Amino acid sequence: MFIDRALVDDMSMGRRRTVGPQQAFTNNIGVGAGIGAAAFVANYVVTYLFVIIDGADSGDEMWKLVGQLLYNAQFVSTEISGGGSSETFNYFDEATGSSDLTSTIPAIGYRIVPILVLVVAGIVVAQQVSSRLDTQSAAAAGASILPGYLALTVVGTFLFEISRTTTNPFSGTSSTTTLAPEMVPAIAIAGVALPLVLGAIGGAISNEL
Repeated sequence: MFIDRALVDDMSMGRRRTVGPQQAFTNNIGVGAGIGAAAFVANYVVTYLFVIIDGADSGDEMWKLVGQLLYNAQFVSTEISGGGSSETFNYFDEATGSSDLTSTIPAIGYRIVPILVLVVAGIVVAQQVSSRLDTQSAAAAGASILPGYLALTVVGTFLFEISRTTTNPFSGTSSTTTLAPEMVPAIAIAGVALPLVLGAIGGAISNEL
C-alpha cells in the first residue's frame, strides 16, 4: 500500500499546531495555576528542610524566616525598616562562618532548587497536552504556572513579615522594626519573571522529550 510520506508529515504537524501559544496559555491557565501554586509550596518545604539540615533554628518565627530565605534564594532582598529608615540585605550574602545558615547546604543549593522546581512545573503542565502542541505553544503552556506562583508570592510578602518591638528602658518609648521581602522585586522577579521564563523553558523541554 502506497503512503504519501509528505501527507503524513503534514498531518502530524497539523496535529501539533492546532493550538497557538496564546490559546495554549489560556487553555491551561487552571491547571497551570494549580501547579504553579504547588511549586511555590514545594519550594518553601525544600527551603525549610535545608534550614533544618543546616541547624539554623530561629525559634517561634522560624517559619517566617524560611519564607524570607525562599525570596532571598530567588534574588529578592529582605527589607528591614523602622524609625523612619530602611535598608535591604540578603541572608545568603550576609551569611558568615559564624552562621549556621549554609553550614551544610551551600547557598547555591538554596538558589538552584527554586529554578529546578519551576522548570519541572512547566514540564508537568506541558505534558498534559504535548501531543497537540509545537515547541512555542508547549512553552506557553508551561508558562501558565505564572498566576498560581504569582498569587502565593504576593501573599508571602505579607505572611512572612517579621515585626520586632523594642522599648527604650530610659524613655519608655517603643519602636517597631519590620523585616519583609521587598514588594516590587518580589512581584517582578519571583512572582513574574522566574515562573514565566522557567515555566516556558520547562514546557519547551517537555515537547522535546
